[in-house]
Amino acid sequence: MGKSIYAVASIGPAKESRVSDQAARAPFYLLFDDSGNILETLQNPVSAATGRAAPQAVGFLAGRDIHALLAERFGQKMLRELDSIHVDAVEASGSVESAIGLFLESSET
Repeated sequence: MGKSIYAVASIGPAKESRVSDQAARAPFYLLFDDSGNILETLQNPVSAATGRAAPQAVGFLAGRDIHALLAERFGQKMLRELDSIHVDAVEASGSVESAIGLFLESSET
């Protein structure tokens, strides 16, 4: 069985960046494994989309086999899209590094 992969919506490309308050239009997604190691930094190609950002963002993330997406807020469309591909939506805030750390710590219990 492979490791789980988690995405964090971020305003910047580094783990010290803040978690984005927009899940679909976040400028970046940082991917982590279940040990908290950063795997990849992705620039979100739909961050400036004027419409249909949620399905486009989820389509972009779908091929990366993520298990959860962390962001400060989720719109109803984003929640529906994530649910359709069985990805958990997790509200988080602060730095990306602290958010993923707290998430991983809480999912161990």
